[in-house]
Amino acid sequence: MGKHGIKILDLDVNKLIYLLNQALSEEWLAFYQYWIGARLMEGPMRSEIEPELLVHATQELNHAVLVVNRIIQLGGTPVLNPSEWT
Repeated sequence: MGKHGIKILDLDVNKLIYLLNQALSEEWLAFYQYWIGARLMEGPMRSEIEPELLVHATQELNHAVLVVNRIIQLGGTPVLNPSEWT
């Protein structure tokens, strides 16, 4: 969405960027939970479950990329500090 689209829709871009940063934080947290779970998991089924968790982690990371791209398109700054994810 470029500047022309913003004018047409008459929306509060700062509010939208705020909401997108909230979504981005959730994507990062989900990515981390899947990724660290795959790394720390133990037990006889690890070799079967670990790849599945890594697939989900990759999907969450891809979602984060999409959200970051939209924030930048809107002229915002993505959440930069992990301490702000919660």
